Amino acid sequence: MSIAHFIAHQVSRNDNEAPATVSLREHELPINDNVSRLIDELKSTFISRANKHYGQFNSDAENTALHPLINTFLEEHIDFLSFTQKATALLVDQLNKTSLPLSGHILFCEEQTTNVRWLHLFHLQHQPGLSINQNLEVIETEYADISRIGFAGRINLSNLMASQSDNYLTFSVNRQDKVQQQMFTDFLGFIDTLNTSEDTLAFLNVVDAYSQNMAEESAQEYKDKVVEYCIDQDRQGEPVVFESLSQYVNEDQPEDFEKFIKTHQNDAKSEFIPDKKSLKRFVNYSGRHKGLSISFSSKMLGSNVQFDEANETLTLHQLPKSLLNQLKNKK
Repeated sequence: MSIAHFIAHQVSRNDNEAPATVSLREHELPINDNVSRLIDELKSTFISRANKHYGQFNSDAENTALHPLINTFLEEHIDFLSFTQKATALLVDQLNKTSLPLSGHILFCEEQTTNVRWLHLFHLQHQPGLSINQNLEVIETEYADISRIGFAGRINLSNLMASQSDNYLTFSVNRQDKVQQQMFTDFLGFIDTLNTSEDTLAFLNVVDAYSQNMAEESAQEYKDKVVEYCIDQDRQGEPVVFESLSQYVNEDQPEDFEKFIKTHQNDAKSEFIPDKKSLKRFVNYSGRHKGLSISFSSKMLGSNVQFDEANETLTLHQLPKSLLNQLKNKK
């Protein structure tokens, strides 16, 4: 990773009747080990979130100037400092249109990887805490709450400039706060172009079809391997490339699965962004109702778990020892 630019501005709004106050930094922050570590941890938190949205700038969006502002920056008509100050002002304008209380730092980072130029935006919040100082006294302090960043966005500037993709913009909001999500969506001028859950389910249907002619044990092993690979890609924030996946699941016939996918696709895709929840449901059955919660591996169905579809009942065999002990010792 090579960080080209980094800066932080402060926004505070505790009274939803009053406009937010803003403190803008007048110079970029120097890039050092602390900055690199902070960005790495923020990116890791962002990538691990399950509620990310994928899309692009909405050309029909009203009352937002972020897209043209980014273009102005990319065309080098303004520098990074001016861009972030103007972008923060746009964010505050959207915030003041709501009754949303919001405080913290707005972080902007431009990063250059091997082939891609990225722009990252994070809402970093702080939490009160305690510490022991050099005099061994307990004092109050604040710490950056990296695990609970408010909202975060990432723009693939290379794809945006080259018009190579309609999925160059990714964002997420902590805890699916609807008001905050709508405010941030309006600020970005964002429009969805991907439904990761729908794409993943379509892919898993192809996986099921591919395994139909396999022995039961081999089919389950193959499905587990596919899901393992997809979850690992999601953990790294990378798409699942069918060519690489095909090589991973079958080293002896590395092109076989990829060819099967191509013949069973409704549209010609070479990759997709996986949805972790859909993947886990593919290898595990789970459900919750009132006082009952149950979860088991799909490979148990038909052996230790018997399902009677007509009566809508499950019969369980070989119960866990801990559960058996609880049931036997119940008075």
